[in-house]
Amino acid sequence: MRFLHFVFSRVLVFIGKSLNLSFLSYSWLANPQKALWALVIVSVWQYSGYMMIIHIAGLVNIPKELIEAAIIDGAGAGQRIRRIILPLMVPSFVVTLFLTLQRGFMVYDVNLALTDGGPFRSTELISMHVYKKAFLAQEYGIGQAQAFFLFLIVAAITLAQVYFSKKWEVEM
Repeated sequence: MRFLHFVFSRVLVFIGKSLNLSFLSYSWLANPQKALWALVIVSVWQYSGYMMIIHIAGLVNIPKELIEAAIIDGAGAGQRIRRIILPLMVPSFVVTLFLTLQRGFMVYDVNLALTDGGPFRSTELISMHVYKKAFLAQEYGIGQAQAFFLFLIVAAITLAQVYFSKKWEVEM
């Protein structure tokens, strides 16, 4: 993670100053408005491969016979995408959406390595807040209550994922 800190604090600043780009001419990790976006960029990059594999698996599972039948029936490329491919990809979209939401609530490692919740606690997400309350401030009751609340949120997201996956599942 030190490499990412180097990228956001040194490399992008150098590029921004060299190309006279004001939004890159300062460290994003030191700016309260940009620090959270730096964490978002890192998380998207970190999980893009995993999500891509889920989408590729969804594409591979589309029966070739359906595509061939649509071509024979005269469906254009846009119609095939809109009426066959996208509806059959909905389970993949639902899984990646809810996995991303769950990861967003539970991210701790990237947050700790890049900003430690700073600057001015602008990137202190709920999992980091729970850890700091329970173990650093030694307020175990508050930390446990917050951890239970985090559990309820993640459980609700998981139940919503199961519900929507079953609801939007397309029979083949």
